[in-house]
Amino acid sequence: MNTSTKQPELTFEELQQAYEEQSQALNELVIHFDRTVAHLEQATKLIAKQGQQQGEAIGWLRDIRHAAGATGPDISHQQLCQIIQDLRRRAFVNDATQMRRAN
Repeated sequence: MNTSTKQPELTFEELQQAYEEQSQALNELVIHFDRTVAHLEQATKLIAKQGQQQGEAIGWLRDIRHAAGATGPDISHQQLCQIIQDLRRRAFVNDATQMRRAN
């Protein structure tokens, strides 16, 4: 049997309509893909910013520990807070003493 003489199952109009529907579906998919990529880019930027902020916070904590003389790994957060409170109290007392001497 010669298949080249077989008639198409759909008319030209039906084929054109199917093409337009597929084209519209593809356009919607492209729009959805673009939006998804934009959301992923935004999320990636936020994650990077959070990573940077976490790194800065760790650096600040390291500086605070160093300034307080609490550089040992066995110093707890509570002990660090007590050291800082003690340093603040000493600074306040020293300031008050210097003010009394000045008067």
